[in-house]
Amino acid sequence: MKPWSFLLLSVASCAFAASSPAPVWTPAEARWPAPVRPPSGAPNILLVLWDDVGFGQFGCYGAPLATPTVDRLAAGGLRYTHFHVNSVCSPTRASLLTGRNSHAVGVGHIGEYANGARNNLGGPHLEAGTVADYLRAGGYATAAFGKWHLAPMSELNQAASSAYWPTGRGFDRFYGFMGGDMNQFAPEIFSGRERVKPRATRLGGAEPYFMDTDLCERTIAYLAEHRATAPEQPFFVYLSLGAGHAPHHASPELLAKWRGRFDDGWDAYRERTLARQIELGIVPMGTKLPPANPGVKPWAALTAEERRVFARYYECFAACMEAADRELGRVVDWLEQQGLLRDTLILLLSDNGASPEGGPEGIWNELRLFAANRPGEFAGGAGRLEQLGGPLTYPTYPIGWTQAGNTPFRRTKGSVHEGGVRVPLIAHWPARITDAGGRRGQFHHVVDLLPTLLEVSRLPAPAELGGRRQLPLAGASLAYTWPSDQAMAPSRRTTQYFEIHGHRAIYEGGWKAVTFHESGRPYAEDRWELYHLETDPTESRDLAAEQPERLAALLRTWEREARQHDVYPLDDRRAGPRDMIRPPWNGDRRTVTYVPPVSGLHKYTALERRDRSMTITARLTAGGDGVILAHGGRFAGYALYVLGSVPVFHYNYAGEQRTTVRAVEQLPAGASTVVVDFRLREDGGADVVLRLDGREVGRGRVPMAMSGNISHETLDLACDLYTPVSEDYAPPFAFQGTLRDVTVTADPR
Repeated sequence: MKPWSFLLLSVASCAFAASSPAPVWTPAEARWPAPVRPPSGAPNILLVLWDDVGFGQFGCYGAPLATPTVDRLAAGGLRYTHFHVNSVCSPTRASLLTGRNSHAVGVGHIGEYANGARNNLGGPHLEAGTVADYLRAGGYATAAFGKWHLAPMSELNQAASSAYWPTGRGFDRFYGFMGGDMNQFAPEIFSGRERVKPRATRLGGAEPYFMDTDLCERTIAYLAEHRATAPEQPFFVYLSLGAGHAPHHASPELLAKWRGRFDDGWDAYRERTLARQIELGIVPMGTKLPPANPGVKPWAALTAEERRVFARYYECFAACMEAADRELGRVVDWLEQQGLLRDTLILLLSDNGASPEGGPEGIWNELRLFAANRPGEFAGGAGRLEQLGGPLTYPTYPIGWTQAGNTPFRRTKGSVHEGGVRVPLIAHWPARITDAGGRRGQFHHVVDLLPTLLEVSRLPAPAELGGRRQLPLAGASLAYTWPSDQAMAPSRRTTQYFEIHGHRAIYEGGWKAVTFHESGRPYAEDRWELYHLETDPTESRDLAAEQPERLAALLRTWEREARQHDVYPLDDRRAGPRDMIRPPWNGDRRTVTYVPPVSGLHKYTALERRDRSMTITARLTAGGDGVILAHGGRFAGYALYVLGSVPVFHYNYAGEQRTTVRAVEQLPAGASTVVVDFRLREDGGADVVLRLDGREVGRGRVPMAMSGNISHETLDLACDLYTPVSEDYAPPFAFQGTLRDVTVTADPR
């Protein structure tokens, strides 16, 4: 050591020794941060959202269906008879959670149909805080279980931020699925943002796995842990069930229970349901059924075979509803057993009216609507009658049952007549809602539920959140309707617009102007109808010709509301055309290389390949059978795999047309390259050539190629995670050799 460096060290040591002693912590100095506490009396909150359940599909709203849990909540709380939502799921969910109109927060449609306009970006603007944001800031524990469907498609990958995932929008916990619907037997489930490994059995048992069972079990487990660790803290739980959206799945026991229950058909169902609704006071005395929706045939005009098949579809729906109601009952029972039910506000509703996606005949595999973009090409229920509702089908019922499910209203989900937007709402809170079994007829809209929750928790919606100035709330609390002496109080909501697919409506002071828009027709040519909903809830008497001045005034209100809430620009494109307007999430990239252990890529994260020829190149070393690449599953998709040491390509067109191309020789020992050339033809099909180390070893022809989204299932490398693309194997059928990589190259569209 140099002399001068020793001198510096000595000086420093002396200086340290001469300084005052270091502070020493003592217990008296403990200063724990004070936890955020909500105002005294803030209730627990359970928000239950059903999917695609029409006004006439709960027992307590007149339906001949088994929904005892929902009926029990209605008997102990309030049923609303004039409650409205948006006409499809994501806009309703955006309004429900943000308290703003859906266009204003960027969710004018579902994320799959986002078009890049500010009112239709696929997920709620960050300037629109959620009820979970506000309640969590006020001291609540927050958790979401089930369907989300509020993330732009570009955000459904691990490289994206959490801004549009539940855990980025105020929820501490999330367990559920991100898309619009899900296979009850084999769902893609996330815990937080981590994909849950697929399971074939229920939690802790040997019974077949069922998603709504899982969601409710997870809800109970969360509540139990919360009660054990923070019993003084109120909770906000958002439980969004898979039922009654397609697929209408249920256990063999429940499917058998409903056999023959709907053999008298949808016309009898409507009459029976309406009579019960009048008896229950759900609709006024004298209410008449409107004419049949377009395309719905009288039950008596159907053939015996059609009646047999169509009745079976609704049996599946009834069983699916009962299954979900049973599981919800376990949650409600747990709350009661723990002494929490009295102090828990439960709000239960549907996101829109009953769905018409099954078309005139019903569909055994709903995914064909999205994979093929050719609705009505085939339905196929008759050939799979005994399988409907089970794991080999993905069924949804015909539009005659849609009409029956929306009794007594006109039209369906996807329109803005009452059948699309008027739904059940039940409020249950024994500590405050004492008018058990009461009915409320005030007009309200889904944007009113967030203000309701803020009022009862006595928490504010801050002007800023995370440094962002927040959009103003659009709704008004409906808690004023709860006291018994306010059952007939005037509605505090007098005006609300509606829009989807260019269909438009405006409600104001009991009157409604509405138009059903034909895609591609100039909006100026639309014919507006006028109804007085107070005396004509079923929109049966069009008064437009009799009261043109009132109609003109309502249209001026429509213009004002549309401009205030960012409804413009309108976009009337439907399924197939709209699906093509979503930009690729990976820009113009046409080639991607997947390397193990990549698997479970969301359908909208995989390489864009709709209406494109493609080449799949796999570099591997033989060592056993298994999947090389699978995109999709049992109900649509394609897969490259090895079976008996032979490369195989399988193309599954919506479960209806299956093409298998097998190589004529086995994989050689050591490294090799397997190539699939998939070339579209002008007739809608495709030619497939299978090559091994540059040699053609197989050839086939696909009769019809999928032009839409491949599937609701994932793209998997070296396995097939959920249902199998090919019945040659059972998932996961992991590849036993060594897979170096797989490159997919898509041609320009």
